[in-house]
Amino acid sequence: MSSTDVTTHWMSAVIPNDQFLLYSFVGVDLSPAEVASTLAQRAAGLAELRLRVLEVPGSLDYPYWVRAQPEAEQVRVHTADDWSHCLSLLAQAMGDQLDTRRQVWRLHVFTPVGDVPGSRGQQSTVVVVQMAHALADGTGASAIARELFSTTTCSGTTASGTAGSGTTGLGTGRSVSTPVLERLPGLAVVAALTGVLRTPVALGSVLARAPRAHRAHRRREADIAAGRMSAADSGATPCVVNVHPGDRRRLAVVPVAAARLRRIGGSVTVGALVIVGEALSSYLEVDSGLRAEVAMALPPRSQGNVGNSFRMVGVDLAVDEPDRDRRAARIRADLDAARRRGTHPAVVAEAAVLRALPAVLVRHGVRSFDASVRPETVTGNTVVSSVDRGAADLRLGEGRVQLTAGFPALSPMQSLTHGVHGIGNTVALSVCASPDVVDVAHYRALLAAAAERR
Repeated sequence: MSSTDVTTHWMSAVIPNDQFLLYSFVGVDLSPAEVASTLAQRAAGLAELRLRVLEVPGSLDYPYWVRAQPEAEQVRVHTADDWSHCLSLLAQAMGDQLDTRRQVWRLHVFTPVGDVPGSRGQQSTVVVVQMAHALADGTGASAIARELFSTTTCSGTTASGTAGSGTTGLGTGRSVSTPVLERLPGLAVVAALTGVLRTPVALGSVLARAPRAHRAHRRREADIAAGRMSAADSGATPCVVNVHPGDRRRLAVVPVAAARLRRIGGSVTVGALVIVGEALSSYLEVDSGLRAEVAMALPPRSQGNVGNSFRMVGVDLAVDEPDRDRRAARIRADLDAARRRGTHPAVVAEAAVLRALPAVLVRHGVRSFDASVRPETVTGNTVVSSVDRGAADLRLGEGRVQLTAGFPALSPMQSLTHGVHGIGNTVALSVCASPDVVDVAHYRALLAAAAERR
């Protein structure tokens, strides 16, 4: 595993981070048992879903991807009376996180579901793909789901990049390029010995890369001082939603036409951030100082399996600006500035040093993380993750996809997160929140009102 993916994997024990990708289909002509059987067969045919994680004793080396056969219990069927009940059952399912040492995915099938937004009175079949974040980021997970629900196998299909920052993805029918080991006796011991031999080399690589990273850091300071690059904001002041969320979750979804979001912000992501800013400032009754922690895609890695290739950046929601157009322009400028900072040689050099760290040091850093510490500032008062999941050409039997949504995980300092997920011409603004902290019904109403505002 790469250092980025393994950090995500190890951190999941501290901050649960499974992804839940929701897809709703109308016109499905299969029984619940047939849906489960069909999806299990499709999943078994995808190389990305025939994996599990092999830990190395003593964390002497990074964990390895090994082959794993899908298990029948990975596809679970739930009976949901209606859309609200479906979301309630899914919120409960979020408490059962994956053990990646056994499996990296699970499917939840909810049927029959009435009152799904956009279903026009038809009953729907809702499928939620639960996936370990170590396997893929939001873009990669969406690409795997596209394979799962595609009726044909071809190459070249891609998923749009997070936060509108480019394209990255996975063609259907793609094979995993990360070295995947078979389950052989003594494999973990061999991996540990390999890690022992690799550690001095890794330390040498860190020492060799450190001077370049230092020079790049000094260059970044000079670029900021000369005005060639903006400095990152120091962060946001924590507010009432920046507290530990507890164990309970509540979900909500507001569907919006993609064209409307583009009219508001010039892009789906900026338009969504304008709406989130309006709803959040109304809910908190504040008119300044709100920021969002936004997932921004990085260029795809040249090696590895689907993997994680993104970073989180702080974006000013500009809620002190009453004019929507000017507010959108400020948000767009902040996103662009964050994107430019992300391509600076200093960021590239620092990332190279982190990738070279021996596994035992990375593991120590994760174990040293104290989730109970309350920082004076946060990157954002809420989280927004935006992914375009492509054309609305996905199928389940004769059923056609009508809606997709996603619910970014909560963390010790985030009790309210947002997903922005589009398929075809419809975008779902999704909310995941702690009902102990947020009145989700009231907040959803504010979000819907902001989306409808002219």
